[in-house]
Amino acid sequence: MQAAIIGFTAWRHASEEAFRAARTAQARVVSRFPHLATRSLTVGSTTIDIWGAGEVERWLHRAPDGSWLVLVGRPQPPVSWTDLPPAFLDGDDAALNGLPWEGRALLLRVSADGERWVLCNDWLGAIPVFHARGPKGLVASTLEPAVVAAMGYTPHDIRIASLLCILINGHLLSDWTFYRDMRALLPDAVSTWDEDFRQRILHTVVPTTDRWETRWVDLVEEMHALQTRAVAQALAAGPAWTLPLSGGLDSRLIACIARGLGVDLRTCAWGSADTIDVVCSRAVARKLDLPWTHVDLGTDYLDRFTRPWAEWFGSTMHVHGMYQMAFYDASARSDTRPVVSGFLNDVLCGVGGRETVPARGQLYDEWYGHWTIDELRRLLCVPLDDALDELSHEIEVQLSARGGAGFQQDMAIEIWNRCPLFAGFQVTLADYWRGVAVPFLNRAFARFCFSLPLVAVDDRRLLREVFRTFYPTVAAIPGTYGQEPMLRTGSYLVSRRVALMLPRSWRKGPLSVFSGVHPRMDCDALRASGPAALWPIPQAEHALAEWLDVKQLGPLYDRAVSPAKDYRALRRLQSVQTLAYRLIDA
Repeated sequence: MQAAIIGFTAWRHASEEAFRAARTAQARVVSRFPHLATRSLTVGSTTIDIWGAGEVERWLHRAPDGSWLVLVGRPQPPVSWTDLPPAFLDGDDAALNGLPWEGRALLLRVSADGERWVLCNDWLGAIPVFHARGPKGLVASTLEPAVVAAMGYTPHDIRIASLLCILINGHLLSDWTFYRDMRALLPDAVSTWDEDFRQRILHTVVPTTDRWETRWVDLVEEMHALQTRAVAQALAAGPAWTLPLSGGLDSRLIACIARGLGVDLRTCAWGSADTIDVVCSRAVARKLDLPWTHVDLGTDYLDRFTRPWAEWFGSTMHVHGMYQMAFYDASARSDTRPVVSGFLNDVLCGVGGRETVPARGQLYDEWYGHWTIDELRRLLCVPLDDALDELSHEIEVQLSARGGAGFQQDMAIEIWNRCPLFAGFQVTLADYWRGVAVPFLNRAFARFCFSLPLVAVDDRRLLREVFRTFYPTVAAIPGTYGQEPMLRTGSYLVSRRVALMLPRSWRKGPLSVFSGVHPRMDCDALRASGPAALWPIPQAEHALAEWLDVKQLGPLYDRAVSPAKDYRALRRLQSVQTLAYRLIDA
């Protein structure tokens, strides 16, 4: 995998106390990865720490005017400093109207005296950057805990509307953070720090009606061509790759395209061997004749990884996904190939959680939801109405920010909020452990998807037609994407009839796909480790009692570890873990 800077922290006029605190928080994350290189650069009044893989100096560049450029991420090749506008290299910041590369990346410019920062991120804002300015100086970082530590925030600084957003929706939105005086950078923007802070939104991807009258067959051909081109461009960055292959459509699509391109690709899956994800993953790999491995995660990963996860992602979302840390930790012992991810394809092609949103402050329908408003009124000890109004107003702002029809606004609020501020942690993990390629973070493909009519994105109808047209053998394999496979063959119908005649426990081998076992790994891990796996809720119980009714947490634990494995109950606990971390951290 090519050398890359994967994270940074920058300070200007920072106090010694802020500097030390941020570096301590930063070290908790970076020191876990001894293969990463770290460097520090002083430019006038600014100090920049960077970390990444390989020769990170390759992505530091001294411009003719004495300013320094720092390229963070893994933009899709080929990449050269000469790709940037000549006027920008000569010092004209206004000449930069977007990154000249595709993929997950951001470009930071620090003036020769260190008094001016300019940062341009990709159209998704796929590498979140957090920043704050106060008596302790100015700090910006890809690690939220570094900024929190530098500013010395306390529970008195918590923004109640942000707390509600995490408890209800699982993550923050827009430029909100957990604290009133800290912000996240908006995506697809040129951001400038000098005497003030300002952002210029570029709108390089916007909803249109350009393909609402296009013939169906032409849409199928164009979607397939754009997806194939995006995957080929991303995988040109390395000779060999690993694909975590689930029972969904996005990783399956990459497997099909990579197989057709002749890419050296290994596939793998994690979780219980009888889940739909693992069973269908194995079936797809066999059909495509790709190497496949099952990775055992064990049941102690909540105990092992919850605290490192919190120290990494802080209070940007509810505490979740530690099983992926266990996966990368376990698989890295035998496989050092970079990872290719299907990130973003699902939402661009039409999957979303905003089918029915019943209450103010709620972004998604019941499937994605955590606590309801009524439940929070019984749980929390803080006033809610003003904060709910603030949250509801921001949701309306986000819905209308990109324009377009109603279904396009629903896509937009997920793509520019949930994807970078929630689902994006998955590719961050992959990048730190092994490096990652994200093919569908591609502007041409995104513009295509945002130009489609509703009929094409409803239930991912156009993507399903791509599979039926170009990959029919794989389209006949069931998965987590729906009740039925995209192509129902005669052999499938016979197998289904036989399976439905048998008790669930008898559905083995080829019939195991009909057992309907969905992954509940976190519930199993919680049962194995006990309440300690909910760190730091037990340690913060006294502080939590000032915010909420802690007696309501015990029944949630019981439901999560019950034979029913109530995953919704666990998600509610995980959202409380975010608050507990900030209380015990303070």
